[in-house]
Amino acid sequence: MPSVLLIISTLVVLFGSLYQLVIKEVLFDSFGIGRSIHLIEDFPYSCRRLQHQQLEACEDLWLDEQDRILYAACTGTNDRLSWNPAMDRLNQSGRRPGGSQMIAISIDSPGQDGLFDMHPVKSEGYSGEARDSSLNFLGFDAAVIDPSTIHFYMVNQRPPVDANNQYVDATNIGVNATIEIFVHKRGSGIMRHVSTIFSPEVWSPNRVAILPDGAFVVSNDHSVKIGFRRKLDPIIGGATVAYCSPTGVCHRASTNKLKFPNGLAKGPDGLIYVPGSVDGTIGVFELQDNRMLKEVDVIRTRMPLDNLAFDANGDLFAAGLPDIPRTMSAFENPYELSSPATVFRIRKIDNTYHMEKILEDVEGKVLSGVTTAVHDAKTGRLFLGSAISPYMMVCDPK
Repeated sequence: MPSVLLIISTLVVLFGSLYQLVIKEVLFDSFGIGRSIHLIEDFPYSCRRLQHQQLEACEDLWLDEQDRILYAACTGTNDRLSWNPAMDRLNQSGRRPGGSQMIAISIDSPGQDGLFDMHPVKSEGYSGEARDSSLNFLGFDAAVIDPSTIHFYMVNQRPPVDANNQYVDATNIGVNATIEIFVHKRGSGIMRHVSTIFSPEVWSPNRVAILPDGAFVVSNDHSVKIGFRRKLDPIIGGATVAYCSPTGVCHRASTNKLKFPNGLAKGPDGLIYVPGSVDGTIGVFELQDNRMLKEVDVIRTRMPLDNLAFDANGDLFAAGLPDIPRTMSAFENPYELSSPATVFRIRKIDNTYHMEKILEDVEGKVLSGVTTAVHDAKTGRLFLGSAISPYMMVCDPK
């Protein structure tokens, strides 16, 4: 009898520990059981969708404050439904002819159709291993080099090729991802390719954050390219952040076992902010002299997050996914279904982080699948992109 009681008590202790360490986080932070999600009408914004074929599946955005141009990395919804390695979609034959596009949107030039003046920024000089000039964008970052020059660092989810540089089935070997660097002159319609960064330390890149010397850090959102191990990532972690030198030499820079680190960003304080799409945390890291990342703080939103973006005031905006089951359903059928979306604003005051939910849409009435929220500090507008939705979104303050 004592042995039975000992077994039972041991199992109770183990279950309690498992609940505290894993199950509680999954149920309440990841899946949001009991989470209160609000109507869009409860917030002081007037929102609408920007529907245009060039604005489909615009996963990431960056605002050029000087020229008042919003740059959007857009892939096309049908393309993303077929080819999205981060979500294990590996049908390369479904990629959009011509690949992804960078769209330049003049945010101070609205048109009568509700859209804004916009044009594609065409790439020049890029050729993949299969002699294919198509790009497959995910996240990106930009750096202003001088008054006329911007550098773009783009995550390129290239399909794999064989020894003869012919595309092969990715389901067995995964994506052939790279970071592509482009130079863009303000006011022009082109971006010129200058280099490709490929490294075994960058196997599942999600987003880049450029450092002052031309180096960068990049989040690997999974522990491996393919296989069953990926399925365990939400539970035991294993994803990383890599550091890449200005010459493109990369190494693992994080020591934590991260759970789907998503669209990281460098703050005006020089720290690296890494959002989690599982646990809803934002890890705050300091880059050490040895080019390793040391965690110095954690911001807990208790909601799965996608990309981060700082505005001109230094405030941090985070795109939240408040209802993961509905999000996944909408990702399967984005033309007919929508999912709730949340936007957080996080301010750092006297070295303390203050978080506020500034926008939410429980019904997915206007917002859906939001992966990036960019705040225009001049007008107060929010520009919202989505990895899958066939539109962008914009919200004007009331």
